[in-house]
Amino acid sequence: MKTGTRSDMRMGLWLGVLLLAPAAVMAGDDKAKLMDTDGDGMVSSAEHAAGAKTMFTQMDANSDGKVTAAEMDAHHAAKMGGKSGDRMKMSSADKIKKLDTDGDGAISAAEHDAGSAQMFTKMDTNGDGNLTAAEMKAGHDKEMRSAKSSP
Repeated sequence: MKTGTRSDMRMGLWLGVLLLAPAAVMAGDDKAKLMDTDGDGMVSSAEHAAGAKTMFTQMDANSDGKVTAAEMDAHHAAKMGGKSGDRMKMSSADKIKKLDTDGDGAISAAEHDAGSAQMFTKMDTNGDGNLTAAEMKAGHDKEMRSAKSSP
């Protein structure tokens, strides 16, 4: 993976959100409510990391510690409940390339965790170590706009 370009960093962070939950299924309030396990109205770094781990485990259909494009496609299709429509212009293989730091064609749990942690930091605009539903929605929307404008 090429490193150091602003576009690559932005895409990697955007992919962290997409890997955590398909955009059409969960954003803002819904995602925050799901991840807010202590019910305090905010998602802590630990809650966000736990949500990322759960999502990774759900995508890793064969439990080998890696998520392939085929597994990601199957997971997203299941989340969409059979609804058609490509909500993302990038293939699962291309998304994986952006986070695949070891170049093996799959995302490891560590690679997924790193992308998720970077996304949490980026979305935590007030720097308080917690995400509100508004911060999550704003971060998601910003990354979606950036992804649509990227070649």
